[in-house]
Amino acid sequence: MPISFFEGIREEDLRDLSRRNMDRRFYALAAAIREHETSVRLDQGEPATRDERLYRRLRQVCGDPPTAEHGAA
Repeated sequence: MPISFFEGIREEDLRDLSRRNMDRRFYALAAAIREHETSVRLDQGEPATRDERLYRRLRQVCGDPPTAEHGAA
């Protein structure tokens, strides 16, 4: 990931920029986890228990509703 240096930026603008960067990284991480889940389910059918916990936690953090396919009770 490239490193950027900012000079002369107001503190408020820097906070907004940092927030956007964090948001972008979170969405990229979430997309990678979802891609991994899809890949594992296609290749193996059932993911490992530790992976299943990761997928469930991502859905909780993102506010996605649980589904029968994804381990809803």
